Amino acid sequence: MLSEPAVGVVNHLLQGADWARERLAPFAGARLRFEVPPVSSTFTITSDGLLGAGVGTEPPAATVRVEPLVLFRIAVLRDEPARQLIRVQGDAELAAAFTGVLANLNWDAEDDLSRVLGDVAAHRAVRAATALYRWQLQMASNLAGSIVEYATEEQPIIAGADALKQFVAEVDAIREDVERVEKRIERLISDSPPARKS
Repeated sequence: MLSEPAVGVVNHLLQGADWARERLAPFAGARLRFEVPPVSSTFTITSDGLLGAGVGTEPPAATVRVEPLVLFRIAVLRDEPARQLIRVQGDAELAAAFTGVLANLNWDAEDDLSRVLGDVAAHRAVRAATALYRWQLQMASNLAGSIVEYATEEQPIIAGADALKQFVAEVDAIREDVERVEKRIERLISDSPPARKS
């Protein structure tokens, strides 16, 4: 559990977003669990739309889980598709309000880091983290492309698009041939004279 620091971080972002606090305020008193593995935090929404300590023994009304890399993509890179990777369970209305707030909160990581590291170091740190993330994406994309090319072209474990089209065409041709043979058999049966009883 890392409740105090987590509450502090989210409240830091909420302080500069009146709209977000207004959206959370109707859920005052609700307990919510926020997980960014390997840490998690349970907190209570306060009447002013901020987060308070999640004291109590009852289970949280909702749980929101965000993987660390997904959080980085959302908060620093402003990567819109990453928002779809937030996982929720429990009270759907509360979870939707909280994830909606999370999804639209903007964190100026460089500004916050500059207070600790200084302007130049903060700029370099954010630039380096962004470059590392993009490099990882490019490497993953290149690796996936290489595996697909190898599996479809060099060692055909998986059929390529052209091979699949040809296979489908051949299956269709066989099906049509079978249908023609069935019709001939039916015609021959109907044209043949009935068998004589002895």
